[in-house]
Amino acid sequence: MVTRNALRRALVGAVVVAAAMTAALGGATAASAHDSLVSSTPAEGESVSSLSEVALGFSANLLGYDGGNIVIVVGPDGKHYESECVALAGPTLTLPVALGAPGAYTVEWRAVSSDGHPVSGEIPFTYTGENTSAGADSSPCASAQGAAPAETPVAAPSTSGGVSGLTVGLLIGGGAIVLVGVIVVVILSRRPREDQEPSDKE
Repeated sequence: MVTRNALRRALVGAVVVAAAMTAALGGATAASAHDSLVSSTPAEGESVSSLSEVALGFSANLLGYDGGNIVIVVGPDGKHYESECVALAGPTLTLPVALGAPGAYTVEWRAVSSDGHPVSGEIPFTYTGENTSAGADSSPCASAQGAAPAETPVAAPSTSGGVSGLTVGLLIGGGAIVLVGVIVVVILSRRPREDQEPSDKE
């Protein structure tokens, strides 16, 4: 017959296992965070005397959704200086450019990370070279890309990317096991020992 102490030890073991499983899954979920920008040409705050192409490198291969990956270059006059549409190759986005007058420029980008979520940012830099373009009032790929990154809000996380339904279910299940196990252990620890044999009375 299983004693109360044996049952209590089994429940404590189950709680420990469930807690470890939940922590492991939580770490895996954190590891599946959105991709991030790891390199750029030009670099943030860099001063360049010539630039024919902007290159952005990310921490993982991006998804090639139509219009999802957007890169534009805006000059000090507010005009666009992209000469072609952005191209995707694995984790890298490249954009041919022809810059105008010297001054402060900004690379504005939005990319669809490998978990399906969009990420975005800006890279300011200074151009000190010669004027090679008059610029344009809009991006040459505006019809294919839609709105500029600055005008497009980052979408809310969807359940189709990043964290799977199975992972969410396991996290919830592990948490429930921990909670139930703790409650049962507390109740058992407070109840009087009913399995203790009464002392013989003569």
